Amino acid sequence: MPVLTLDYRHCDRKRPKYVKHIEIEGIAAQARQQLVGPDVDAIPFSTLCEINRLKINGIDFSLEVSTDFDVHDDEGNHVFGICEYDPGIPDTAMVCVSPVGEKLSELLALSTLAHELGHAVFDAPGWIVDGSKGPGLFDVLEPTVQRAYRTTTPNSDHLTKTPATPAQTALAPEIHFAELRANEFMGSLLVPRQHLNAAVEELAPDFDIALHRGPSLNPEVPGTSLHLSSSDAGDLEFFEKALAARFGVNPRFVQVRLQRYGLIRPEGGVR
Repeated sequence: MPVLTLDYRHCDRKRPKYVKHIEIEGIAAQARQQLVGPDVDAIPFSTLCEINRLKINGIDFSLEVSTDFDVHDDEGNHVFGICEYDPGIPDTAMVCVSPVGEKLSELLALSTLAHELGHAVFDAPGWIVDGSKGPGLFDVLEPTVQRAYRTTTPNSDHLTKTPATPAQTALAPEIHFAELRANEFMGSLLVPRQHLNAAVEELAPDFDIALHRGPSLNPEVPGTSLHLSSSDAGDLEFFEKALAARFGVNPRFVQVRLQRYGLIRPEGGVR
């Protein structure tokens, strides 16, 4: 497939520089335009697997995607996926996702792959720049020692918008923000704001979901905003399942995007 070409604000080390959520939405939209047609809602897993090269902020590198073997972290624990770069294999990043089976559903595999692709987009260019630098004048030369760069998705909690456990929230700020970026890219890539709004307007009448329009309170998304309401929580649950089927993700994924785009309240409540 063609090279996936994207650009965003970055520092001289090719690391993201103050990239906001709304900008990540735009970057994910650019990626979708290069992957699928404008009328496609669900991105096939196979389409993401076929990406084999990225050109990010002028850094051109190969992307190796593996989905055939169980993935483990440094302690030997089974994990959903990883994104890594080994300076010993220059200009190549790798994304590995464990195969679909008892430990990983097809829907979670898609989310994991999109999340790790987010790391390849936002973190791999900086890794490549760092890895390409030789030792300094006063560094001890140890040619056999090379640093590998890696991010890990251990479980489904990791794929939520905000780190869900004390261990995750205690991560170093750089890692914390890298995970938030990857999650926002994943969500915006698989369930974009405009596509979700259109699907909501089309399907809401079938589930007795009322739509309310008003001026947007988000200065970064001007215009008209939508808000959902239902007198029956069960109707909303079936509605979220229908949306999930349309986008090829699980209902929890859709619920998070509905909250993220302001269609329902963060606690999941409706009027």
